[in-house]
Amino acid sequence: MKKIAFLFLVAACAAATSCKDKDNDNRYMDNQTFVTEGSSSNQFEIQAGALASARASNADVKAFGAHMVSDHSAVGQEMTTLVQQKGWMMPTALLQKHQAKVDSLSALNGAEFDKKFMDMMVLSHREAIDLFDRASDDNDGVADQDLRNFAGNKLPALRMHLDHATTLRGQVQR
Repeated sequence: MKKIAFLFLVAACAAATSCKDKDNDNRYMDNQTFVTEGSSSNQFEIQAGALASARASNADVKAFGAHMVSDHSAVGQEMTTLVQQKGWMMPTALLQKHQAKVDSLSALNGAEFDKKFMDMMVLSHREAIDLFDRASDDNDGVADQDLRNFAGNKLPALRMHLDHATTLRGQVQR
């Protein structure tokens, strides 16, 4: 009888551990970490896109910049709404790594700007895809299901932006 009670206790402990709340599970990305990283990345795309609209010499690069402002502004609004509903903090400034990129673009004009901007757009979209892909993962993404869905829903557009940026980068590097 003691053996059965012991096995029952072991099984109960295993079941309780496997049903642990995701918010307390260290394998998940912290919700606020994703919000901070994702928001800064998104704001970088907006600010860099605005610079491209003003400083690029290539008409397609200017149009891509305007597209970044439009698309990423909409994403920013959606993220802000979700963050406010959840009671998290929405960052008001870029992370230093993103601010440094904006600062380096601010010093350029014309063809030199076009090349640097398109290089940054390819790299930043790869980084954003990695971040949003990780956040949306059901096994180790963010703990909050709504935020995980948000991240997953943005991946197709981010991949299209990356494809477009890669094509444009090839054109301006010639």
